Amino acid sequence: MSFSHLPKQPRGGPDGGDGGRGGDVYFQASEEYQSLGHLQKDAFLKAEDGAPGGKNKRHGKNGKELTIYVPAGTSICEKDKKEPLADLISDGEKIKVTEGGAGGKGNINFATSTNQAPRIATKGKGGTVKTLELTFSPKADIAVIGPANSGKSSLIACVTGNSPIIASYPFSTKKPSLWTYIHNFSRYVFLDTPPLIPEAAADIKILLRRAQILLIVLDSTQLSEIDKIELIIKEFVDYFEIYPKRKIAYVLTKIDKPKANKKFVTSYSIFPVSFKSEEGIEQLKEFLFGKD
Repeated sequence: MSFSHLPKQPRGGPDGGDGGRGGDVYFQASEEYQSLGHLQKDAFLKAEDGAPGGKNKRHGKNGKELTIYVPAGTSICEKDKKEPLADLISDGEKIKVTEGGAGGKGNINFATSTNQAPRIATKGKGGTVKTLELTFSPKADIAVIGPANSGKSSLIACVTGNSPIIASYPFSTKKPSLWTYIHNFSRYVFLDTPPLIPEAAADIKILLRRAQILLIVLDSTQLSEIDKIELIIKEFVDYFEIYPKRKIAYVLTKIDKPKANKKFVTSYSIFPVSFKSEEGIEQLKEFLFGKD
C-alpha cells in the first residue's frame, strides 16, 4: 500500500502497484541424466516467489519458473493417484506440473470517486502445491537381469563391444546402466540392472517396463544355486509376459569353465555362451537383432 507525495501534489493519491505472480514448475526430460539420484536430497522444490509491487504504480517482478530435469523415461504421478500426470519419454519433452500464484493487488486498484485514498491492498494467492512420485523406466530395448557375478556386464561387452565396469566381486553393477549398440544401421539400447536379489526386485521391475527383450543371465557353474532365486525369476517372467510381443531368453555364461553345467530346462530359448571363445554369441545376436 502506497500513496504518492509529490511537491505539487501532496495528496497525489494511491500509487501502490500489483505484486508479481509466482513462477511455474516444470519437469523436462533430458538425456544427460540416467537416473533420479540427483533429486534424492531435494524433498521439496518450489519456483521463485513473485516480488511485491512498489511505489509509482510499479508492478512487482514475476517469479522465475523452475525446471526440474529428469531422465527420459520418467513417469510423474500425484501421490495416491493411479493415472500419471505425464510420461516423459523423449529428450526435451516438458510439462507444467504446478502454477505460480497470482500477485497481490496494490491500493491503486481500489480508488473510487467516493474513496480516493483507499488504505487497502490484497495479498497474493499461493500457487498450487502437489506431492509427486517419480518412477524411472529407461528407454531400453534389451533388459539384462541376473544374480551377482553371473556375467551380465561381460555379456553386454561381448555383444556390443562396449566396455562396462566389470569386476570379479559381487555387486559390481550397483546402479542401472544403459549401453548403446549400432547393428546394421539400427540403434539398440541395453539395460544392465543391479544384481537380482529380493530387496531390489521391485525397483528392477520398474526399470525393465519399456524393454522389448528380457535376457536372464545365469552362471552355468552355479546352476545348483538357482533355487535361491527361482521364485524371483518367475515373478519377473510373469510380469514381462503381461505385455504382448515381447521376447524372453536365458543365457548360460562361463560354459568354458570346468564346472559348467548346460543342463537347464525351460520353455524359453537358451543360449550357452563363452566370453573367452565367443561360443554362442553369434546365435544370441541373431535372436536379438535378427539375421544379417
